[in-house]
Amino acid sequence: MKLLVFDIGSNSVRTARLTTDELGLPQLSGKRVYTTRLAEGLSETGALSQSRILQSLLVIRSVHAELAAQGFLSYAYATSAVRDASNGLDFIASVEQIIGKSHARILTGAEEAAFAQQGADPDRTHTIIDIGGGSTQIVRATSRESWPIGCVRAKDLAPYDDLAMISSALYPILSGLFGPPDFDARPDRATVSGGKLSMAEQLLGVGGTITTLALLCEGQTSFLPWKGEKRIEFPALRAVLGALSDMGDAARARIPLLKDRHDIILHGGAILQYLMEKLSCMHIDATLSDGLDGYAMHLYHTLSR
Repeated sequence: MKLLVFDIGSNSVRTARLTTDELGLPQLSGKRVYTTRLAEGLSETGALSQSRILQSLLVIRSVHAELAAQGFLSYAYATSAVRDASNGLDFIASVEQIIGKSHARILTGAEEAAFAQQGADPDRTHTIIDIGGGSTQIVRATSRESWPIGCVRAKDLAPYDDLAMISSALYPILSGLFGPPDFDARPDRATVSGGKLSMAEQLLGVGGTITTLALLCEGQTSFLPWKGEKRIEFPALRAVLGALSDMGDAARARIPLLKDRHDIILHGGAILQYLMEKLSCMHIDATLSDGLDGYAMHLYHTLSR
């Protein structure tokens, strides 16, 4: 089995390769990230922009052609930006013209959360926070919730380059989405309702915002992959976000780790800081395993039947 999996997100198109070894066991490798900002302007217009559509399709076409020549079958899923856009179905139809009919799908919020859980925490021992470009997922053992705000959408709502101004603009919006500090599930907002987030739960963070901040909290300026988990302490998070805000966008853009995220890292960081404050949580562990891993394993089990 040789599969190429596309994760079409609000901020980037990510890819991974799934192959099987001599025993037929799945192996995931070759993760790549291509920043396309598909959700840019979505909050204002309700539609994906043609320029961002063309950029995303160019990436998909190029990577698909390269790996198809090596015998890989391509599959794709799209998340918040495509799910919420008025022209999302048209976009997916264009993707299928490239990779094959019925090989692409739009995930619901509950599905997006479920695959994040399957990839990052299959034993369901943690509460997962997944901050994407267009949405944020909170996943527990008994419930999965998807909320319509992520780092790219937050930038549309708070187009500032100062953490205090961003937080001032976003916190009332976040409070309305996520509810009061005890995090009662709200059926009108939650994809799957149920229960409260317990402050005793262990938090596990996935997605580019959290993994980038984990490296920055360690003092890293370039991406270095890791296995397992990296801990983000709340005081360190506050200090890093404050320093990033003080240096300004031009200086952040010169940091290799922030090359494609320099103008949205404060917005994603503000969301994470808000959630940790409201949960009275002093740390969160970051992992590189996420919904892309979960969806790849879903394909493996489905196609192996």
